[in-house]
Amino acid sequence: MAIATSSVRHARAGVVAAVAVLLLTGCGGTTETTEDPGSSDDAASTAVVEPTGGSEPTDGSEPTDGSEDPGGGDGAMVDLAGVTITASTSQAGALLIPQFYAFDLLEEWGATVEPVTLTNTTGVQALVANQTNLAPHGADELILGAAEGATPVAIGSTVAKQDYVLVATGDITTVEDLQGVSVGMSGPAGFDALLTRFALEDAGMDPEVDVNFVQVGGSPDRAAALLAGSVQAATIGVDDWFQLQSQSDEVHLVVRMAETVPDYPSQVYFSLAEFWDANPDAALGVACANLEANKWASEDKQAFVDYGVEIIEGVEPSAVEELYDYAMDVGMFPTDPAEVLSERGMEGLMEAMVETGDISAPIDVATVIDTSYLEEAAGMGCGQ
Repeated sequence: MAIATSSVRHARAGVVAAVAVLLLTGCGGTTETTEDPGSSDDAASTAVVEPTGGSEPTDGSEPTDGSEDPGGGDGAMVDLAGVTITASTSQAGALLIPQFYAFDLLEEWGATVEPVTLTNTTGVQALVANQTNLAPHGADELILGAAEGATPVAIGSTVAKQDYVLVATGDITTVEDLQGVSVGMSGPAGFDALLTRFALEDAGMDPEVDVNFVQVGGSPDRAAALLAGSVQAATIGVDDWFQLQSQSDEVHLVVRMAETVPDYPSQVYFSLAEFWDANPDAALGVACANLEANKWASEDKQAFVDYGVEIIEGVEPSAVEELYDYAMDVGMFPTDPAEVLSERGMEGLMEAMVETGDISAPIDVATVIDTSYLEEAAGMGCGQ
């Protein structure tokens, strides 16, 4: 069955106009309050707390650790008493399991976490409208928002690698086999088409000469076109790939884009710069939870699967296992701060978005990422 993933690849078109309107109207949006969610004059100062290991009861009962531990609890933590995090999110999916686990850790450490499920509104829009203070969403969305004058800053990543794959039908098993075939795409400037061009160029092929690009539509549409035989190859989301794989034996994985563009992040934790500046304890807590959740995911497959079955409605354990194996193969959830949030990768993604026309001019990537919280958290032992 299909596994949902959170991505803005279907929502790019609305980000630019909506952010511009919100900025021009003084960030009013539809909210009726001007109070910053989670910002508090009496918020607790940051403190590193080592696990106590619980207490030994004297009545013969089982010892307890004194907290509702979501399964980890052995690593470092940050005292977040008094901190409120209002986080926009999408429907739970297998790639987002570490994100939801991180939310559990933040609550265990004393924070109040208030999830806000987004449908048609993007994370940037919710931040600018002062409806949320944390957006775990697409790295491309962050860049789009910055290009339009917002001040988003990423401090970690929920999914550190691109979640696209190039797949094909019939006897096509390598990129070189694509010579002369029809390749489905969302459009000439689509991000999927750009990734396909990268794969072709890496194989020494000319994307404008050696294949026939056919405009089909979004990732589900391209998957359907492959199944119908109207195209022979396409770059699609990994969730659509797993669904397609369950429907046909004629479709093959050719390239994992996480390996073609290894440093390009897919989804990042970001907020507005002013929120991080005013709430460094929240930033450090999110960074620590990011690393701790990635470590948990990397070390315990069964716990990952069990947690996924608990939070994803109707999902089969085998589907979560399949996604887990893929994520581990490509390094979706690293614990090295430099791999969790790569400035070089964000730079490459930004340049790719200029090439596709998603943004009209380059931005200074150094102003939209801050790895200092990840580095500080790792120094405390988070995820290590």
